[in-house]
Amino acid sequence: MLIYLQIIETDEEKSKFESIYKAYRGLMYHVAFERMHHEQDAEDVVHHVFMKIAENIKIIEPVSPRTKQLVVTMVNNHVTDVFRSRGRHPTAAYDEELLNMPSTVSPDCENLLTECILKLPEQQRMVIWLKYVYGYNLHEIAKLLGISLSWAQKIDQRAKKKLEALYREGGGTF
Repeated sequence: MLIYLQIIETDEEKSKFESIYKAYRGLMYHVAFERMHHEQDAEDVVHHVFMKIAENIKIIEPVSPRTKQLVVTMVNNHVTDVFRSRGRHPTAAYDEELLNMPSTVSPDCENLLTECILKLPEQQRMVIWLKYVYGYNLHEIAKLLGISLSWAQKIDQRAKKKLEALYREGGGTF
């Protein structure tokens, strides 16, 4: 709460903010968690709303039914904004196994397709592994690799073309 109080200038406004904080913090978290189903995301929403309240404490009424309605509306609006933002910027789950993907050809590797995949440049190999081995879609792959969707599509296209050439060179047929 000290962070919020540093924004506020007068003792009267600080007292008003403290009473709002104590009265509605639990309710705000409950509303955010019910919609988001994630503790940290709900905490982030509550923090954001309290920052807005602290910035505008001069025009906010003390604890009252109208204030309660205001804070619940602010929480709901921010949750909606978070969901909209995620719709524009998809997220993908972090997978620890991705860090341990092979980067060189193993001498005991007998599978021609696997050998060919391992010969691909690193970025192409990662896209192929993520898409076809781990089942990620290109939106998620772009997010994981920190690249645009169109670039992920281009890498996928180039990787498949190069993979086909390597496979044919190795004696494979379709």
